[in-house]
Amino acid sequence: MVFSSLLFLYYFLPLVLSLYYLAPHKLRNLVLFAGSLFFYAWGEPVYIVLMIFSSLSDFGHGLLIDKYRNREQIAKWLVASAVAINLGLLGFFKYADFLILNLNAVLDTNFTPLHLPLPIGISFYTFQTMSYTIDVYRGKAPVQHSLISFGTYVAMFPQLIAGPIVRYNTVARQLNERRESLAAFGSGVGIFAVGLAKKVLLA
Repeated sequence: MVFSSLLFLYYFLPLVLSLYYLAPHKLRNLVLFAGSLFFYAWGEPVYIVLMIFSSLSDFGHGLLIDKYRNREQIAKWLVASAVAINLGLLGFFKYADFLILNLNAVLDTNFTPLHLPLPIGISFYTFQTMSYTIDVYRGKAPVQHSLISFGTYVAMFPQLIAGPIVRYNTVARQLNERRESLAAFGSGVGIFAVGLAKKVLLA
């Protein structure tokens, strides 16, 4: 599903916005999270498990880092573990076949390439979740205790598949304390309309 498609403009976006504004404030992150998971699953129904795993991993690492903040060595091992998991997943899907082909060429082996399709948006959500864990470790961001709010940050559909990478500390307060207004909504619609025009008419 792309932002310029009729499916997104006339069905998905109006439905998500309607559910969002009809829902009580405490459930609005849940609406965004569920809508974002559906959006991602539309294009990658299998790899949604990978994104959820990555989110759970960094959410758990963030809680543990905050718990052991005063025990520096444990906190360092935890952040190293989070970085290793994130980069390991990203590296596997991006470079597994490259390594296999080079091993075959250098060692004269006959390993079969995996031919795995690259998960949509894996670079964006991997670096987002990883930056959260690092920022919590450095004390630059508060730890997030709500899995739904953290999932909303990771899976937010407007930037999930094309970026930009959003640092957690720039949106931490807005995840739970944001306020909506008609003026802000109108400004957002204007920005969206200009971006859509550039994409359809120019790009």
